[in-house]
Amino acid sequence: MLIAASIAASTAAAVAMDAVLIRYSTDARAVIVVGAALFNGTAILLSLVGGIIEWRRPGHAIGRLMMLAGPLYAIVSAGWTSLNLLRPLIDPIAYQVFSWTVYHLSWPAVAIIVGWIPLLFPTGDLPGPRWRVPAAIVLTLFGGGLIASALRPGEIVAGDAQSVVNPFGIAWWPAILQPFVDAIPLAVVSSLLLGVAAVITRYRRGDRIVRLQIRWFVTAVAIVPVSLVAILIELALRTAAGAGPDAPNGLISILVSYAAVLAIPISIGIAVTRYRLYDIDRLISRTIGWALVTGVLVAVFGGTVIGLQAVLTRATQGQTLAVAGSTLIAFALFQPVRRRVQRLVDRRFDRARYDGDRTAAAFADRLREQVDLAGLEADFAGVVDVALRPTSVGVWIRRTGHRGTA
Repeated sequence: MLIAASIAASTAAAVAMDAVLIRYSTDARAVIVVGAALFNGTAILLSLVGGIIEWRRPGHAIGRLMMLAGPLYAIVSAGWTSLNLLRPLIDPIAYQVFSWTVYHLSWPAVAIIVGWIPLLFPTGDLPGPRWRVPAAIVLTLFGGGLIASALRPGEIVAGDAQSVVNPFGIAWWPAILQPFVDAIPLAVVSSLLLGVAAVITRYRRGDRIVRLQIRWFVTAVAIVPVSLVAILIELALRTAAGAGPDAPNGLISILVSYAAVLAIPISIGIAVTRYRLYDIDRLISRTIGWALVTGVLVAVFGGTVIGLQAVLTRATQGQTLAVAGSTLIAFALFQPVRRRVQRLVDRRFDRARYDGDRTAAAFADRLREQVDLAGLEADFAGVVDVALRPTSVGVWIRRTGHRGTA
């Protein structure tokens, strides 16, 4: 029931936002369309992953928080995207209530994702009893600030920095509550710091499974700085190009930034349900390896094209020969560069596989000189245990003269 309610609420808010944008928006740029689609996908994905966790591990706090974060994020996204379009379409009181809802739900939507999920990840509990006091202080400060803000008279900021009067403000609101309202951002930042400290503590104290779970989560979070770099590059290009037709439209930075956002719930679902948990080191290693190989080959291709053009300009009337020669050189270098780069990357990021390959190679060398059957059996079992880490190892040796199939 909770799973269906979360998914239905996220989908309903997303569809309502799309309907308003399609019907009343006069700006149909690709940035707006893609941004709206990614808003929808993020909200629905949070509910879906939370539902999968709830189905696989009923009552798990991470799944419950994600099922709550999905509808909250959908409502907030719908509000901030279509709020100004609704102003002339609905009753002013209804618009004030909707603005009040969007403003006050945006804080818990952010706090759950950046603070409380990392704090409880991956077990669904606090790292220890000592964490209860700081967590309770932050939660009390955050909840008290939201209640005080919800009842404070005056104006609240709606879409595009437009202000509306708080429809639920009370005239006798005591001014002594203002510090609690001002402390809401501080409480969100404090929950973020608690979450980071909890992840570090669990990784230092955790066993191999816990560390693998945290690696999945941290790998997805690490994409966020890359998205920020993409946004900064896009802003720099827009500044350089001015407001003319050649200025970038921001579509690439939006795709990169939301790729980071979408990766976080996916990594949480994999980590908590432990589905294909052991592939993370291989995934990181392959991603970094292919990125480095691509960069090297692109640099070789570009440098070779420029060099061959400079050499063959007089002999050839064009750049066809230079491009063809550069392509052949890059193709010839692909396999040697890939093997060397991947070996270096595996040594750093996929150490288990690297050590396993070295162990298997060393065993193959010893096998040529090993004549003692008992020693060979023990050596073989040890190599398999180190390289593959199975739950159990058994060695079957065929008897002398036995003609059955092995």
